[in-house]
Amino acid sequence: MTAGTATFLGSASERLLPPGIVFRFFGTAVIFHAVAWAVVAMHGEQLSEYRGGSGPILAALHLVTLGVFTMTAMGASLQLLPVATLQGFAAPGAISALWWLFTAGTICLTVGMYWNSYQAMILGGGAVTLSVVFYLCLLVGNLRQGGAMAVVVAHGRLAAFFLVVLLVLGLALIINQRTGMLADSQRAGISHMLLAAYGFMGLLAMGFSYVLIPMFALAPNPPDRWALLALICICVGLALGVTGTWLGRDAWAAVGGGLGLLGGAVHVALMVLTLRRRMRKRLGPAFTLIRLSWALFLLSLLLGTAWTIDLSGDWGPAMFGLALLGWLLSLLLAILQRIVPFLASMHAAANLKRRPPTVTALTAPGPLAIHLCCHCGALALLALGILLNLPLLVKLGAVLGLAGALAFVWFFYLAMAKFRTALSPLTP
Repeated sequence: MTAGTATFLGSASERLLPPGIVFRFFGTAVIFHAVAWAVVAMHGEQLSEYRGGSGPILAALHLVTLGVFTMTAMGASLQLLPVATLQGFAAPGAISALWWLFTAGTICLTVGMYWNSYQAMILGGGAVTLSVVFYLCLLVGNLRQGGAMAVVVAHGRLAAFFLVVLLVLGLALIINQRTGMLADSQRAGISHMLLAAYGFMGLLAMGFSYVLIPMFALAPNPPDRWALLALICICVGLALGVTGTWLGRDAWAAVGGGLGLLGGAVHVALMVLTLRRRMRKRLGPAFTLIRLSWALFLLSLLLGTAWTIDLSGDWGPAMFGLALLGWLLSLLLAILQRIVPFLASMHAAANLKRRPPTVTALTAPGPLAIHLCCHCGALALLALGILLNLPLLVKLGAVLGLAGALAFVWFFYLAMAKFRTALSPLTP
């Protein structure tokens, strides 16, 4: 490992949040994950033809983007950024309040989308906005003072910027349902999706990957200059892609997609090179999901570029969205199944005078193996259902995804149960 990873591990135990807070974010994301699959299983016939507007598909989409992606990003960044930047965050009570507000807002917003209730969407959107603004204040304040791990900090700062733009556009889309103030709500919705996936979540995922992948694989960190090159290509490509989509300039969007593909290829190449230099030989099912996420990342950029220049058929938008969500979902679930036992072991070490449980002891391999099979099978069935226009396959894929999500819930429950058992006082 390089000095960056060593610093990360060396200072991590000194900057841990209370376990009841950090695991609350992850546990909520795991539950939202299962609920999202359940909604798709009930309304999968609408997926292939979905082009925007309220309803179950929009609700499922935001259960994933807000309930899984953003919830996980909040929990991970609030725990890991103080370690990467060597700076502390606010009092735990403030972070607990953030969880309550964001969780309530996400539930209200997605219920409003499901039932097409404008009032619920406004109320939920307002709560989500307030919580995200508060999160941004914490994030930017920490990044402003951070000097360590410049690559992670750079990705975090740009992710915070895109989150601001994403938040404004998201509120505009809700208000537009009553006022019609946006000239082309479909293009605005696509821009919103691009900013969420590639801008906010994508940059955070890429930034933390430069630390977490080497740490879990016991490998050297990739060179900063190449990581920054990938970051520049992704950001310039995203700016061109969003601008071209918003203004109807498909050539701009295609050039943006090409630049994004270049940046994505550099990032994936760095990650593959990191794994080739690893010391740990057996990586487990998490890295199968991580490798899948890299493939879906590049596939999403290819499909998005093909869509802008009319090279994809009627299935193009749905397949692009599936690859986009599959990339982030696969990566975040892989990170969760490694980081939950890792943080639990560190919390146990910080609170126990005796030897704490190991990461392996806190990891249940059975549920993770079930989840891996179900997750990959679900994505394959959804893709086949979209390509063949067979809603039954889409629903079957969603049911399989729900089974995998429930297995992941079981993994998380077992990890927390073993963690609490380790912390309980010894009895005669």
